[in-house]
Amino acid sequence: MNKKDYLNNIYEKIAQAIDISEQLFDQAEDKYNKLGIWMDRETPDYKITIYPQGSFALGTVVKPVSDKDDYDLDLVCEFDKDYGFDAQSLKIKIVKPLLDRYDEAIRIKEKKRCWQAIYKSSSNFHMDIIPAINRVVYISITDKNEENSSYKYIGSNPKGYIDWFNKRKETRYKAIKEAYEKDPSRRFMAKVEPIKEYRLKTPLQKSIQILKRHRDILYQDDPDHLAPISIIITTIAAQLYNNEDNIYDTLKTILDNAKTYVESCKKNGTYYIENPSYTGIQKENFADKWNDNPERAEAFFDWLDQAQTNLINCVDAFDSKADIGSLLSVSLGENLIKRVFSEYDAPIEKLISEKTSESDFALIPIKTRMLMSVPHRENPPWHIPKGFRIFIKATITDPRTGTTYEYENDGEPLEKGLSIKFTAFFSVKKPYRLKWQVVNTGNEAKFKQCLRGGFEESDFASNTRSESTEYSGSHYIQCFLIKKNQCIAKSNIFIVNIK
Repeated sequence: MNKKDYLNNIYEKIAQAIDISEQLFDQAEDKYNKLGIWMDRETPDYKITIYPQGSFALGTVVKPVSDKDDYDLDLVCEFDKDYGFDAQSLKIKIVKPLLDRYDEAIRIKEKKRCWQAIYKSSSNFHMDIIPAINRVVYISITDKNEENSSYKYIGSNPKGYIDWFNKRKETRYKAIKEAYEKDPSRRFMAKVEPIKEYRLKTPLQKSIQILKRHRDILYQDDPDHLAPISIIITTIAAQLYNNEDNIYDTLKTILDNAKTYVESCKKNGTYYIENPSYTGIQKENFADKWNDNPERAEAFFDWLDQAQTNLINCVDAFDSKADIGSLLSVSLGENLIKRVFSEYDAPIEKLISEKTSESDFALIPIKTRMLMSVPHRENPPWHIPKGFRIFIKATITDPRTGTTYEYENDGEPLEKGLSIKFTAFFSVKKPYRLKWQVVNTGNEAKFKQCLRGGFEESDFASNTRSESTEYSGSHYIQCFLIKKNQCIAKSNIFIVNIK
């Protein structure tokens, strides 16, 4: 199996692991159907329909990072006509009392465009229920101005968006469905139980799930609410999808082209990611908040850079399966990746645990302990976290021939006069600083008064540190990531041997 096939198999397993279970999906479907039937029955003067939008309708649901969190179920509560209600009346006087009376509520909270409701009988989900009026070719949804608490209607078209998204994946979906139906092992089962079509996922849907999981891990701590929103990730991904037949190529296409696409969509210098399905007079711009809050656009581009580094560049740069697993555990969640590898490649799962955790000092190889114990090595001025969340790759360049190649940690002794560039891979959102501790040893370095052991900066505006092979002996480098004056991650030490 070549490397791309291996990576694609891993991504398939990851997408499966973060997807909602069939049981929970059916439970969610049952819950919102019952809510719709109850609301319609309780309001004989109005005709009301409840239906899903967002990730449930698109097949891009992602399991919460923590088992303590619940799934986000986006629903539209659509009235067949306006019945003379203004936006505030519809949301506050009509929909809210219905939600209060339905079932036993744990929490009902107002948000900008919806009510967020959690009920005791369906505590696995929080329902974001958007009041809406049918306008035939689109719907009007309620929108609250949080500065002055006024309400208005704005246009939207969730059903149209679902149709558009389905067309973007249509060719690949048909191929997957055809292969499913022709599979001899499923012919008998197909007669007994119809195919649940939402279980047939395309590479586009699985890639969006992985991108959203990466976003969720990167922005677990997000007090400023800068995490890229799902509708923008989904829209850009679907626009760029080129009918790839695997997740790896789909991710690469999306991440390679997303920045250019966003820039090409600008109008008069402002960010503009148009809702491709809304046909109202005033077009819907999913990126409208970027123009008033430029830090949101910056956060999106930072996330794109990090996703491309973690999901494509990192796994391309390392050949060891254990290294690949360790890198993915940092960017997609350690428990998730260990679970995936325990089912797919159990021996590698054990190595991942060793690479991402900190062993007892007595178990650290003697050579490493000796290098870390030299007297000129400065003690870090920060509290150092456990585990290794940064991974280092070393690239050698021979300036005489221009030849470049990768150097393994504690590899064969190198000749003098070579350039060596260390690159740090990790998953932390900006801003941050990297500090590199370079420790030289040996008589030659000592004689030339170059027994370094302090902390140095990265190369200009990068996650790299450039050095050269000058002194005989064993030397090492270690990387520390500093955020808000605290060390939040470190690498293992990377040993370089020189003849």
